[in-house]
Amino acid sequence: MCGLFGNFGEPLSNNSKQLVFSALKGRGPDDQGLYLENVSADKDHWLTLFHTRLAIQDLSPLGHQPMASLSGDIRLVFNGEIYNQLHLRAELQQLGFCFSSNSDTEVLLHGYQHWGNALWGRLNGIFAVAIWDRRRAELILARDNCGVKPLLWKRSATGLAFGSELSAFEAAGLASRGQLSPEGLQSYALWGAVAAPNTMLHGVEVFPPGHFVVCVISNEGIKSNQLHTFKAPLSAKVPLSDLLMQAVSRQAIGDRPVGLFLSGGLDSGLLAAQLRRSQLGAIHSVSVGFEQLSGAVDESDQAALTAAHLGLKHQRVSIGAKDLDTSFDAFLDSIDQPSIDGFNTFLVAKAARLEGMVVAFSGLGADELFYGYSHMEWTNQQRRLACRRIAASGLTPWRKQSLLCNRAELCGNGGASIEEFSTYMVDTLLRDCDAVTMAQGLELRVPFLDPDLIAFAQATSAAEHLVAGPKTLLRQEALALLPPEILRAPKRGFNLPLAPWLTSNKRFSPSRLMRNLTQIGIPPQAIWRSWFLMQVSPRRYAPYWRWVVLSEWLNLNLANN
Repeated sequence: MCGLFGNFGEPLSNNSKQLVFSALKGRGPDDQGLYLENVSADKDHWLTLFHTRLAIQDLSPLGHQPMASLSGDIRLVFNGEIYNQLHLRAELQQLGFCFSSNSDTEVLLHGYQHWGNALWGRLNGIFAVAIWDRRRAELILARDNCGVKPLLWKRSATGLAFGSELSAFEAAGLASRGQLSPEGLQSYALWGAVAAPNTMLHGVEVFPPGHFVVCVISNEGIKSNQLHTFKAPLSAKVPLSDLLMQAVSRQAIGDRPVGLFLSGGLDSGLLAAQLRRSQLGAIHSVSVGFEQLSGAVDESDQAALTAAHLGLKHQRVSIGAKDLDTSFDAFLDSIDQPSIDGFNTFLVAKAARLEGMVVAFSGLGADELFYGYSHMEWTNQQRRLACRRIAASGLTPWRKQSLLCNRAELCGNGGASIEEFSTYMVDTLLRDCDAVTMAQGLELRVPFLDPDLIAFAQATSAAEHLVAGPKTLLRQEALALLPPEILRAPKRGFNLPLAPWLTSNKRFSPSRLMRNLTQIGIPPQAIWRSWFLMQVSPRRYAPYWRWVVLSEWLNLNLANN
């Protein structure tokens, strides 16, 4: 896993280059690389490629990026993991390609040389890739089908920038928190996260998952051709138990040991059981427990039970009120754009990194694909989507309805699973988890989002998924693998009791928030309504937390400048 950024247009200053590297440093603490080329003979049009590396497959310098072909005509930067790289490597070797490294980056390089843009449909993995093909004067961007790895871009008539993080665009002087996106701000106010393709910064968009684009460069500038879709390769239909084992085995690759984020629930426990079945030796896991935080949902005892049952090397990390104080600014710095959903994952990732983990499995995606949420049983699509809406948002009623309708159109008629997959999982969970883990140099892998598992889940009817309650199919698979206490336990989630902390800290007072937020159009009454709602019902802290995160995210930018 790595960080990347690229720019076609006027050359960046040396200071801007250093700031870009600083912005991407957390994603790639092991190495960094830079490629510069004036790609126009008679104009000052420069292509700049940045890369910071977190070495996972081939820890040697042979995996350095930007990676070049032997002729130097092709340069590539890549963030992600290609899980079927060994199969593709063998195929390319039979075709006569020679490899100097064990990195999957070199597989992409030779794969592009042979298959061109047909490569993308051959990949099983998570990736954001940029390729400069000097022979054709083409810049190609591609992103994995689920959007596990981020890719953002900013287009103009004469220029193009792309990267892993908004902070890199800011560092390059191409975007600013002084120019927020109205659409991004509105969707954040309603959902607590920015709905793609918008971002919080004006002009920067989310590159769509499962697409590639070919941008042609000439003396006149750059022309982005239409986006093209592709699908990940699928295996033959096999039972769910075989698909789960296959997904875990595919993703337990690399030169770093794979650990686990272990909650007390079904999803991470099932992954742990499959990982234990596939390999011997120590398997490290980590869970977070809470100390003196009234109202916290603490599943660390159940996690310890699962770990003992499977023989994992398990560590419980305690979180108290003081840890919320000391971690909050680092969370803001890592989140890249505001979200109400990432603080809990940040705390788990921090604990895992302190325990020495560099690669970790997460159960993300299981609820979305296998009907783990109670509202997925509802038949009304608008009602299901509205359950994600945050109360007291301050938006006008027509604007709320407009955004709900837009999301319903994006989901189509594919059912509750596809709705959750297309909206909450992609816009919030995947984006937040990538941001807060990669900022700490930790690679998160999500086996439930293996393409064969996705195809299985989406081809199965809602009735089959729910015949014996939420996640019926996964529970059946876990019967012989996990302790009965885990299977009987109700779904509780990983929730932080933030209301007492927010109420007692003057930093988060409504008056302070209003000084920051009224300047960007958030009405004072929206802030006060959210505050009073939290006082009346502490469990309903999310509406106010939304304004806290937004206000402090904006403040952090001012402090850094």
